[in-house]
Amino acid sequence: MGFQILAILPILSIMMVLHELGHFVTARRAGIVVQEFGFGLPPRIFGIERGGVIYSLNWIPFGAFVKMLGEEDATEVGSFASKSKTTRAIVLAAGSAMNFLLAVVVFAVAYMAGWPSPVENEVQIITVVPGSPAEQAGLRPGDQVVSMAGQPIARVDDFRVITQDHLGQSMPLIIVRDGRETELSVTPRTDPPSGQGALGVAISSPTRPQQHGLIESMIFGVNHSVQVILLTLSAPIQVLRGTLSPDLVRPIGLPGMAQVAGDAAQAAVTTGAWFPILVVTGTFSAGLAIANMLPIPALDGGRLLFVAIEAIRGRKVSAERENMFHFVGIVVLITLMLLISLNDIISPLPPVHWGPR
Repeated sequence: MGFQILAILPILSIMMVLHELGHFVTARRAGIVVQEFGFGLPPRIFGIERGGVIYSLNWIPFGAFVKMLGEEDATEVGSFASKSKTTRAIVLAAGSAMNFLLAVVVFAVAYMAGWPSPVENEVQIITVVPGSPAEQAGLRPGDQVVSMAGQPIARVDDFRVITQDHLGQSMPLIIVRDGRETELSVTPRTDPPSGQGALGVAISSPTRPQQHGLIESMIFGVNHSVQVILLTLSAPIQVLRGTLSPDLVRPIGLPGMAQVAGDAAQAAVTTGAWFPILVVTGTFSAGLAIANMLPIPALDGGRLLFVAIEAIRGRKVSAERENMFHFVGIVVLITLMLLISLNDIISPLPPVHWGPR
């Protein structure tokens, strides 16, 4: 668990610092008085004042915050509440915009570094069931199947057809492992256990990192970030329609996020590739960008809701009512997050398969 926490803290901290930086920059450009930009959460260790802003370092090494003048009091000059509806909406949305931009950049870097892409005309062993004919023959995850029974294997269907044609018969198998060809002998089962195939393997076309140019990677980065957001928004509908399993879209809390980040970090250490860390960071950041804009109390989207209500009514909702709305929302949100985190601990997520290691 310690390794998982060490993996998730940098990711969340970068996401939250950039989120608050979006609020900070747009607020300053709009003439709003920013009193403090804090790294980490209070209590404060120390602070340095520059240009009327206190830049503080705080004891809790998690995230960041921006404190603006008069977030509810419109009577103070330079206060957040005194600005126009458009200005307040821009400042509130800037945090999510920065998270979306981070997702685009991180995904683009992943594409430039080498995004795993399917390799044509190759078939690879993904998993081997213990005690199966494949294991007894010496097959391992990551093996590339070159030929079976003297016939070349270029597609997954070739593998399946030849296996079915040789049930109960020993046949030669040529594989490539660590750059070397090896010949094995395997006998497909005529009556395999339920849920297993004749050989007891899972196969697919292998993937290898494919590098892309800067412009192409940025376009891919935007597309991938948008896909994450669209999937996040459409997931509940797909679950109701039965086109998506609820297990695939279950909400996760900090323990679940830490587990995913830990798996990604371990895969990066094992393979020497940054792809898993980049994908997790981009996915979390794009998810935060859209989640924070939902009209939920205490989130920026909840505050934007009151700006919209003000635009429709022609006057603001009283500060007391808005504060009560957000207070109740915070209590409900914290309770929900605790329940989700408890579920993460009781029912851990299945490990993410980042490919053969």
